[in-house]
Formats: sequence, structure tokens, C-alpha cells
Amino acid sequence: MSGQAAITALRRAEVWPEPIVMPCAAALGARLDGRVPEDLRASAQVLADACLSAARFLEADAVWISALAPDGGADFGPEFLRDAATRAIAAARIAGLGVVVELRGPLARALEIGGETGGNVDAALKTIKPAMIAEFEAIANLRPDIIVLADPKASPEQADSRALARLYGALKRLAEHYDILKGMCPAQPGMSGPTAPDLAFGDPDAPGSTERARAIAPDWSVEETFTREVRNAMEAARQSAETLIVSGRISGASVASPEAIRTAVQGIRGRA
Repeated sequence: MSGQAAITALRRAEVWPEPIVMPCAAALGARLDGRVPEDLRASAQVLADACLSAARFLEADAVWISALAPDGGADFGPEFLRDAATRAIAAARIAGLGVVVELRGPLARALEIGGETGGNVDAALKTIKPAMIAEFEAIANLRPDIIVLADPKASPEQADSRALARLYGALKRLAEHYDILKGMCPAQPGMSGPTAPDLAFGDPDAPGSTERARAIAPDWSVEETFTREVRNAMEAARQSAETLIVSGRISGASVASPEAIRTAVQGIRGRA
């Protein structure tokens, strides 16, 4: 089964019989390419190559390219990310893989400049809105399969923000216009209707779930733990007739044996 076929089923909201694997693994890709995460800032091609190397090595269904730099420093800039995404998308289509592009979400951006607006989240959201929409649409124009917004979990007061709901809704409409799935990492509490994401990517503490799929972020650093978490989640997904997405962030340094993790991925699909 090809990666693109799995992503197409996801887009059609059809249940896929195997876990759909799509980790954020640029750091692992850098390691496989003989680099360190800081090297990914060298050029857009280096970042694209690392994301593709990880996806191919793990036999993933999709390449995940993120604005969140794995070296823990500042995010990759919009133009740099767009260039890298353009290159990764072209190569992924040839390889028969889906593509996920991750952007820093509106709440994270608003909180980052909160001090400049007296801590007023709604005012900060108004400030960041034009750039957020422009960056989202620039990536949507490239036609990835999924755009994920990475945001912190909203507080009860932030979750009640009409400005935040309106911005999430505007981005969801943009995704629909370009026929792209909108994901959240994680989904915000109480999101429903026009603001609800198509996909909710879980964190290590809790899975994400929408009508389209269940998503987990297992511990990728240890083969046995990874296999146990995925098998348990797959059993639950089968019982409820859901598609399971296996995602999460892979730190190149935290994986003791990349080969063992690749074997684990093959094992959960019965290919080992």
C-alpha cells in the first residue's frame, strides 16, 4: 500500500486498515544524512532532504515539514519554509508520499507578542492575523495534503476568545478552498462546527481524535515502548472503526537505534 493511497483515504474520511505513519522527523533525517539539527538552517534543500530521508527510512506514509526548528531555536522563516516545502512536495509526489506542513499557530503567535499588547490576546490576534493568513495561504498554494497549526493548549479564557475562533474558522475555510485538510496540534478544547479541525494530532499524554481519525504521539525513542503504544491504539481504533495516525516528534539524539525503530514500524504493519 502506498503512502499517497493512505492519505487519499484519510482525505475521503475512509477507514484505513493500517496505521498511517507521519512523524515530524527532520532531526532524525539530519542524523541519517550525517548532519546535526543546526545544519538544517543551511538551506531549504538541506531541510527538505532531511524530512524526505526520515520519511523514506521509516517507510512513512507522509513527509512532515515543520516551521518549528528541531534545534530548539527560532522558527524557520516563512520564505525559507515555503522554499523547503516546495522542494519536499515535488520529491514526495514522485515517491508516492503524502505531505504535511506544520505552521506555528495563531495562539502561539499572539502569546509571543502579548507583552506588546498589554497581555490582551484579542488585540494580539488582530495584530498577527494578516501574516498568519498570508503564510497559511502561501503554503496552501503549494497543495500539501495537510496543514497543521501548532499551538499551546488554550486556557479557559483564551478558548472563549471570539477573535481566536474567527481566525481558526478563517483558516479552516482557506483549507477547504484549497482542498487541504486542516490539522491542529493539539486541538483546542471546545472546538466544534466551522472552527473544528479535520485532524487533531495527539501529544504524548493524550491522543487526538476527530470524526476522520484518531492520532497518537508515541514514544519513538524505544522500540518496545513504541510497539506497545501503537498496538494498543490500533486495537482501540479497530474496535471503534477508526483510522489510526501515528505521529509525534522524533528527536534524532533520543533514538538509540534508528534501525530498531524502522523495524518496529515495519512490525506494526506486519512487514518485518
